[in-house]
Amino acid sequence: MKSEARGFVRQGAWMVAASLSGGLAMMLVHTWVSKACGGAAYAEFKTLLSTFYAVAAVGGGLWLSFGQRTAAAVTEEEEAAVARSARQALGAIGLAWVGLAVVLWMVQGRLMEAWKLSGTSGLWATWLLGLLTLWLSVLRGVVQGRQSFGTLGGVAILDGVGRLVAVVVLVTWWRATATGAVMGAVAGSAMAMGAAAWGARDVLARRGGGSAGVGWAGAAVLALQAAALQVFQQYDNLFWASAIPGSALEAWSLGTSYSPAHTVGFGITQFTVPLVLVMLPRVARAAALGEGSDTLRLTLWCTAGMGGLAALACTVAPRLPLQVMFFNNPANWAAAPLVPWFAWGMVLFTLSNVVLNDLVARGKVQVAWLVMVVAVGYVAALGWLRAGWVMLPPMEAYRSGVQVLCGATATLLVGSALVRWGLLSRQPSRDAGKATPQ
Repeated sequence: MKSEARGFVRQGAWMVAASLSGGLAMMLVHTWVSKACGGAAYAEFKTLLSTFYAVAAVGGGLWLSFGQRTAAAVTEEEEAAVARSARQALGAIGLAWVGLAVVLWMVQGRLMEAWKLSGTSGLWATWLLGLLTLWLSVLRGVVQGRQSFGTLGGVAILDGVGRLVAVVVLVTWWRATATGAVMGAVAGSAMAMGAAAWGARDVLARRGGGSAGVGWAGAAVLALQAAALQVFQQYDNLFWASAIPGSALEAWSLGTSYSPAHTVGFGITQFTVPLVLVMLPRVARAAALGEGSDTLRLTLWCTAGMGGLAALACTVAPRLPLQVMFFNNPANWAAAPLVPWFAWGMVLFTLSNVVLNDLVARGKVQVAWLVMVVAVGYVAALGWLRAGWVMLPPMEAYRSGVQVLCGATATLLVGSALVRWGLLSRQPSRDAGKATPQ
């Protein structure tokens, strides 16, 4: 397994470096928007992004589905079937998004009022961002499944750096608003999609062979799982935006006392998730060929080590990441008391994600029920406690909300681990007997 470990470390190091570059650029987007647009516009920007993550969570399912299927395609006929499925998915997404535009046009006024938006243009920019993200998810899955990590890393860099450049230009020269910031994200996604399409061109061009269809049933289950996972990362912003009375928005200062700490937690997930991108196709390929793999154990150790160190640093010096990210806006440093809670909660989340992706790579998508149950429980807990929280001082209420998040991610980690090893003990995989114990 030494060669496997060396290959994993080399590919993982590149993906971490690429994702860190893209992730750092995305963090600087938040730094720039919070300074150039102000706290109110930044809070609106975060709300729109939370909406985008929720709507486009299906992209996570498509990415996982095509990543697993491409990696597991070991014959020319299977590869041709995956190529045809990818082309069909790209076309179907375009048609579905036209239908979504009609629905959005009908409800845009109510959404603007519920989420306290300054206008409807941000919703339409988010709609476009969702379309590009779904297309990009299919292409990323194909590239990942081919284990073309050079291209996959380049896509991550373009998505982040291109987004930062576009946001700076659009916010500076066009509109210093949440809409301008989202349009910058659209431009970054468009550049990343071009790179991914180039990397997947040889697969998409393949003809012949049969077709197993897009695989909407499996993709739908994975999309539900991905959407449920997004709840742990994004729902809290929407929750607080709707829970805080309109007359108290300034006093609660969501954009400076809460959102910056949330961004730090999200950054930790971007710091560790790249290892999962390397793990999934390697496990899927090994399972399809009936070979053993030590990749899960390697990924868990690396994720725990990197994430744990980052969370420890956030615990010892909680203001430091805020000072680095929001160096030009000290008002955001007020979120420091929440940083350690977000950091450890997201470490638990990333470890859960490792185990869940291992199950997906082995074709065991039934674990999605666990993710959805825990996500529903998390949302229900926030709703149940909402009335009491709005009576508390803002920081005390915010801290209680993040503590509920930590409890939910801890539950997700324990549950996914039990399902992973419990499933394999009752239902051995194809490579049982060959796989190295993990």
